[in-house]
Amino acid sequence: MNKWKVNYFLDLGLFLSALGLALSGFIPWLILPAGRYGRQAFAPGFIFSRQGWVEIHRLLAIVMVGLVLVHLYLHWDWIADMTRRILGGRDKLR
Repeated sequence: MNKWKVNYFLDLGLFLSALGLALSGFIPWLILPAGRYGRQAFAPGFIFSRQGWVEIHRLLAIVMVGLVLVHLYLHWDWIADMTRRILGGRDKLR
C-alpha cells in the first residue's frame, strides 16, 4: 500500500475515534442524568445506558492511543528532523 494511503486511513481512523470519543463523552455528561435512580425499574438511557457509553468511551480511548502510537512511529523521522531544526541543531531539511 502506498505511504499516502496508509497516512490517509490512519488519519481517518484518528478522526473517527476522536469524534466517537467526543460523542461518548458528551452524551453521558449533557444528556443522561447523573446519580442514582432510586426505585425506578430501569435507568434512563440514550441509545445505550450510561455504563454502555462509558465502556464505548474506554474502548475508543484505547483505539485512539494505539493509532496515535502508530502515527508517531510512522512520522518519527519528521518529528526528529523538525525538533533538531527548531532547537538549532543539524539541519537535514536544507
